[in-house]
Amino acid sequence: MTPNYINKTEYYFPTLTKGLKKVANSLLSDPMIFATHPAKKVGEIIGVSETMVIRLCHSIGYTGYSTLQKEVRTYLLELNNESFEVAADQIEATNRYALSMQKDISNLKNNIDKLDVDQLNEFVETIINSEKVVIAGYYHSFTFAHWFSFNLNYILRNSSLYRPETDAGLLDLLPEKSCIVVFSFYRYALDTIRLAEEAKEKGIKVLTITDSRVAPVTEVADIIIPITISPNNLLSKGPVTLSFINSILFEIIQRVEERGVIHSTFKYFIEDGEDKWKS
Repeated sequence: MTPNYINKTEYYFPTLTKGLKKVANSLLSDPMIFATHPAKKVGEIIGVSETMVIRLCHSIGYTGYSTLQKEVRTYLLELNNESFEVAADQIEATNRYALSMQKDISNLKNNIDKLDVDQLNEFVETIINSEKVVIAGYYHSFTFAHWFSFNLNYILRNSSLYRPETDAGLLDLLPEKSCIVVFSFYRYALDTIRLAEEAKEKGIKVLTITDSRVAPVTEVADIIIPITISPNNLLSKGPVTLSFINSILFEIIQRVEERGVIHSTFKYFIEDGEDKWKS
């Protein structure tokens, strides 16, 4: 069950000021700092004042910081006590590979608890109903963009990976019913943001998968899929992001199969649940 502080933060998030959104995003992505530090220290870590941290508490319906902190601590304690098939405390300390993988499992569990199904449904339907889908990501985000584009093209035959060296002016050539999917992660590539801004100006729907609800791209995005992970932890983004992508791809497959519009190219290369890879 999603904890109350998450529900409250997400409910009030659209009404918050830019500064309060920064604190709220940190609460959602890294609640441990709220559980282990006083308000003043939390403000120093985030880069805001202690007053701003306390203001957030009041803005999302708490009487003060201590009330919020108590709830966050209770949730994290319960989360930590939940048993996985391989619990972290059962792994030998020398087995750093298993410990690292356990952290990925914890990150995935944290994101599962915070899934916004309505937002994901809108994301999926927008892609299915688009004549053309352009997918963009720079630097380490390029890997996610490439994976999503490659697989989506087998399903819908309407997607392309944006390559800045050859695709100048591409947005001017898109059909009217098109969208752009932007992967934007810290340290947010300026070229990706500019591409999203240009798409918005041209009336093209902008979808983004990002690691922060206050990332620059969110100011122009129509649909935002936020991944809850520490923005400073580069490697831990991989498993969670790919899991989000795959869940979206599987949902698209289900819906287009139900509607009888899946392309034969997908059936030829991949048939889910059976070992039918073909050369």
